[in-house]
Amino acid sequence: MGIPTAFAPARPQRWHLPPSSALPVIVPALAVVAACYAAFVGWCAWRTDRAPRAAPPPADGHLPAVAVLVAARDEAHGIGRCLDALLAQDYPADRLTILVADDHSTDRTAEIVRRYEAQTRRLALAGAVDEPEPMPETPEVRYVRVPDPTSPLRGKALAIHTAAEHTDAPLLLITDADCAPAPGWARGLVAGMGDGDGLVGGLTLMQTETTFGEAQSLDWAFLLGVASALTESGFPATAMGNNLAIRREAYEAVGGYPGVGFSVTEDHALFSAIATRTPWRLRFPLRPETLVWTLPARSLGHAYRQRRRWARGGLNAGPVLWAAYVLAHLAHLIPLLALAVAPLAGLGALAVKMGADALHLRAVLRRGGGGRLSARAFLLFEAWLFAYMSTLPLALLLAPRIRWKGRLH
Repeated sequence: MGIPTAFAPARPQRWHLPPSSALPVIVPALAVVAACYAAFVGWCAWRTDRAPRAAPPPADGHLPAVAVLVAARDEAHGIGRCLDALLAQDYPADRLTILVADDHSTDRTAEIVRRYEAQTRRLALAGAVDEPEPMPETPEVRYVRVPDPTSPLRGKALAIHTAAEHTDAPLLLITDADCAPAPGWARGLVAGMGDGDGLVGGLTLMQTETTFGEAQSLDWAFLLGVASALTESGFPATAMGNNLAIRREAYEAVGGYPGVGFSVTEDHALFSAIATRTPWRLRFPLRPETLVWTLPARSLGHAYRQRRRWARGGLNAGPVLWAAYVLAHLAHLIPLLALAVAPLAGLGALAVKMGADALHLRAVLRRGGGGRLSARAFLLFEAWLFAYMSTLPLALLLAPRIRWKGRLH
């Protein structure tokens, strides 16, 4: 006998979105977002490809005095590599000074920098007297101790400002302690600084042999390529704080970092202050000679925290950059939602998006001197981009405070 219908166990109901009701909303939204994203990223690639070539640098006799400012906090593992790259710059040694601001390091950073300071001073003194053989000319390295903060200014902003106060050079070049600028970096940034320019940025990529490191490098190339295209078109976006040249007059016009105030992205805050509060122009050309190599994040979590910090600092961005933020987040979120109700449309949008990304990256790497685009690294980059672009808004909402360099902001 069969079980009476009244006593038969109820079949579990399957809950799902009715595709028929979702399609009229998802598909048009997907088409609009994909088209706008592809048009914007394609324009960035076109703008990068057609950027004017760099002007030749001035002759040695016309190069200005420059000071390279390096903030360091517990950077014993990389500061030697950075100083070696700076000492190898193709720039007159008597017009290049390197100042390392030690922000209360607890490792051997101070010891290493002081050793370089002593070595460069000995070489400078030896070159000033008669020697049986000529001594090589070398820039001077100076060690600067960052004082305890007595105002809201702290961290890297305080370190850079402290170093800037120890030099009267008219041009300030900034890089990080874990970076290695190309030999033509200083000369290239100076060549890019026109009469009306207050700040010039350059491209930073990763020096790595791993696929994950290459994917991070592509991420930097993508974001900085967008910033370059916007800035060079008259819409100042941002620049990376490990590859900057700032005219002292522009820096002092905003009151330096004390006048800018504290930010978890102090480079973007200074960039925005010069853009909005002074008549100086801001530039961000992509040139191989101004390329800076840095090291990739050690782990996925470290890389994600870095992106959170950037996103937090970008909350004060202008309307053009905000529009780019919103478009980018929608272009990564809506296709993922569309895959559940309209798989073919979602896959089509993904293909359009990835094609535009590839064109943009090829243009940035070609103009910036970053090498070829690896297919394996590109696919990992796309997965990484989807992961953080679709989750960062919620992550910032749930945990707005940022921990960086052992400090909570």
